[in-house]
Amino acid sequence: MLESVTQSMFLSNTMVCDPLMSWTELSGTTKDDYATCDHQKDSYTFWTSIHPEYWSKHNVCEWLQFCCDQYKLDANCISFSRFNINGLQLCNMTQEDFLDAAGIYGEYLYFILQNIRICIFLRKYILNSCLLPIQDLQNSHLWEFVRDLLLSPEKNGGILEWEDRGQGIFRVVKSEALAKMWGQKKKNDRMTYEKLSRALRYYYKTGILERVDRRLVYKFGKNAHGWQENKI
Repeated sequence: MLESVTQSMFLSNTMVCDPLMSWTELSGTTKDDYATCDHQKDSYTFWTSIHPEYWSKHNVCEWLQFCCDQYKLDANCISFSRFNINGLQLCNMTQEDFLDAAGIYGEYLYFILQNIRICIFLRKYILNSCLLPIQDLQNSHLWEFVRDLLLSPEKNGGILEWEDRGQGIFRVVKSEALAKMWGQKKKNDRMTYEKLSRALRYYYKTGILERVDRRLVYKFGKNAHGWQENKI
C-alpha cells in the first residue's frame, strides 16, 4: 500500500521528503523551523530513525506529546488512554480509529503518522536525505526544559526550586521569567505563564507530572526520567 502512495509523494526536483508534508500549512509552521539533515544516520531525529511499527508504548506517548507541543494541539481533546498501545498497534489504527480517539485532531495525527512511514520508506529505498524538524526528542518537551533548569542552578537564576528533591516536587518561583525563557527557546514572544501552566497540566494525562494541590507546585510522575539524583 505504501508503495502506491509514494508515487504522489515523490519530489522529482529536490530529492527530499518531508515526514510532516503539508502539515506546515495546517500548523502555521514556517520553513525556518526545518533543516535538511546530512547523510549520516545519527543526523536523523528519533521519529524517522525508527519505523513507528517498532515504537514502544512510551514512544507512542512521547510522540503524542511531541505533536501537542510542536503543533499546539489541545491535549484535552485527545483520549490518551486510547493510545496506551505500542507502535504496531498504532500503525494498525484506521483514520476512523484516530478520529474516535482524538476527535478533531484525529485526522491530523493520522496524517502525520502516515507521512512519517512514507518518509522512512522513501529514504530506505529511494532517497538519501530527508527534511526533518530541527528539534529532537530530547529537546522538544517543556517538562524536559523544566527538569534541566532544576538540574542546572547556574542557568536557573532562582526561577525554579526543589521543595522535595527525593519526591520530585518543585516550585515555580518566578512564573513570568520562566514563561519568558521558554518563549525565547520556542521563539514565541507571546508566551505567558498562563499558556505555559496549561501546557504543564497536559502532562498529568501522560504520567509525566502529577497533580499537587498547591499553587505553582508540581511533581514529576512515574513516566518522567532523568530528575532522580541516583539516576542522572
